[in-house]
Amino acid sequence: MSISTSSNTAVATEDCSACKYQRRRCPADCPFAPYFPHDREQQFKNMHKLFGMVNVIKLIRTLKDPSKKDIAMRTIVVESDMRAKDPVGGCYRLIQELQHQIECKQAELDQIYYTIANCRAQNAHRLQMQTQKIDDGDNCQMMKKLPLIEFETEKLANLSIKSDDNIGEK
Repeated sequence: MSISTSSNTAVATEDCSACKYQRRRCPADCPFAPYFPHDREQQFKNMHKLFGMVNVIKLIRTLKDPSKKDIAMRTIVVESDMRAKDPVGGCYRLIQELQHQIECKQAELDQIYYTIANCRAQNAHRLQMQTQKIDDGDNCQMMKKLPLIEFETEKLANLSIKSDDNIGEK
């Protein structure tokens, strides 16, 4: 624990997990302090075991943009924690499980879209049939109003019989 004094007040600050691990005082510009406070010792140990402090420091120094440094460190922490939980699969196994869940949900969504399309098609067909019945009903009423000559109805009947006979002759 380091104690910093400023204008007659004593403030106690605890060293970050990295400095605690190395048994040294935590400097103000410690690169690990924002990511591994004193209460995240296990996360630091996971990171140190998987990547090593020197490699992580090199990585952080190569990144100039602070937002990229933050993203890189968060990624390192997540990867090292996942590797500690699952030494064989690590993040890969979690990614595979999430991709499988996405595929299952996509198949379920496709099935729902298919069902919706079927319902819409059935509804359109039902509306068409209702419209056709209304139209047929109007035609029937119109046909009742128009008198047909006997000769024309016999002629129509003969034509339909002849067309049926021609089909069988081929």
